[in-house]
Amino acid sequence: MKVKSLLNLTITAVFVVSLLISGCKNESVLPETENKDDQSPDETIVEVQDENDLEGVDEENDAPAEVPDDGTEEMVDDPEENDVDEVPDDPFTPSDEPCTVLFGRPSEDTGLGPDMCQPLCNCEGKFFEPPVYTKEMVDKFSGKILKNPPDPLTSDPYDKPDDNVPQHDKFCGVILDSDDPEYYSLATYDTLEELEADGAILTHYGACGLCSPLNNLAVYILVGDLTGPVRQCGLDNVIGGSKEKNIECLMKLGFDYPCAQIWYYNTSHTRGKCWAPCMAALNQPYHKPDGSLNDCIQCDEDNSGDVFKAVAGRTRRNTGLPAALCRPCYEALPVFHFYD
Repeated sequence: MKVKSLLNLTITAVFVVSLLISGCKNESVLPETENKDDQSPDETIVEVQDENDLEGVDEENDAPAEVPDDGTEEMVDDPEENDVDEVPDDPFTPSDEPCTVLFGRPSEDTGLGPDMCQPLCNCEGKFFEPPVYTKEMVDKFSGKILKNPPDPLTSDPYDKPDDNVPQHDKFCGVILDSDDPEYYSLATYDTLEELEADGAILTHYGACGLCSPLNNLAVYILVGDLTGPVRQCGLDNVIGGSKEKNIECLMKLGFDYPCAQIWYYNTSHTRGKCWAPCMAALNQPYHKPDGSLNDCIQCDEDNSGDVFKAVAGRTRRNTGLPAALCRPCYEALPVFHFYD
């Protein structure tokens, strides 16, 4: 009997122990909280999907980085998300497309529309759009006084063309007087770096000349089409006129005397070299339908252009100004005219 009772007691004890073990498997080892939303940041569980994304792990100690005390999870950048294959187009990034539109501001005499000529270049890696200068803006600099004005011409520069060759690799700068900015000087520099180091303001590319003063720049800006008025001054003085009357006519456009001189000599030289094509093109637009210059203007460009550029210094093209004569974009040089 004693053996049988002992055996029953042993069986009962084993059964109780097995029940206890089974019950433990169904219970959580973590203590319950009254509200799961009240967990502290230090108890937040972050699921890690890939060991390569663990930027906050100390490699030496294999310890996770400290979680910020502000209760927010630290954002980890995914390297793959930063690899952007396509960059959105920047509207100010110069286009690499070929130049198909000329630079200028067409008038009724130009012969071209805005589809072929416009005051903007954005092609072949170049972007240039000059501002529109108001008369108020121009008046601010046109009245400044030049301390070193150029001497008037004493002879026709076209008589010695070899002595008057354009210096396209130079730069003409305006130097405002440090004591009184209403006074200024002009100087020619070999490089833009030298010009800027001297505190000068670029007013046009190429060496300074007779038309470089700011009062002549004002004429270039405010008279949108100089071709017609200059030609008319020449025509009015072909018969019964004189050099001085022609120059006086040009000065009425706003040019000072030395600048008016070179415009006169240009007109006179072109008249002798290009009389026939200019008479034939007298009432023609400045451009042919394909965008090329008419025969008269092209003849002037070929025969009188270089000496004029050398002596005048300033042209519309090297000054960054659109004109009624439209030019290729590579000839339009970026210059901005603010002389404060």
